[in-house]
Amino acid sequence: MLRSILKTICIILISSILTFFLIGLVQYKEKILSTIKYISKKSSDIVILTGGTNRIKDGLKIINEFEKTSTFNSKILVSGTGKGFTKTSLEKNINFDLDFNLIECCIELDSISVNTYSNAIETLKWAEKNNISEFILITSNYHMPRAFLEFKYRMPNLKIFTYPITPEKHNINMWLSSFQTFSLIFSEYCKFIVANLRIAFQKL
Repeated sequence: MLRSILKTICIILISSILTFFLIGLVQYKEKILSTIKYISKKSSDIVILTGGTNRIKDGLKIINEFEKTSTFNSKILVSGTGKGFTKTSLEKNINFDLDFNLIECCIELDSISVNTYSNAIETLKWAEKNNISEFILITSNYHMPRAFLEFKYRMPNLKIFTYPITPEKHNINMWLSSFQTFSLIFSEYCKFIVANLRIAFQKL
């Protein structure tokens, strides 16, 4: 009798956890789609996170759309480039109209960061070094919720504008029709949960 009761409790508990997880997964998908995009054409200081397909190129294309006069007054951090990646490497990978003077004058490469957690740490150092109080955060739309969480935890007093990039290969609205897109969102959601738990413990 006791064994049957414990089995029932375990089934209910597991079912509840699974239900909450799936509800949270759907909510995470909606969070991706509802992230506010910075729409002003006036540039401010900018952080581009690497890691996703064409994030650097897409980020620079976005910067290219800002007012030229204000862009050249900006400080731009490309975070997580990896060792050996230089401004010359960056110029060689640009296949669209971009004033290379922008790369020389305004862009700083962060080769130390290896994940979103370290992106936030290195960006904080960059912001403090340059007396930056606000910046635009550019990364893939599926990555933005976790990136914003990590950045806001490290930099609660800084104003962070979001500019999510929509990847061509992943239609978030059709996530259930693509195994790759579903896997991507599932993986990001799990990482988002881990980041939330870690931050919660750090606040204790």
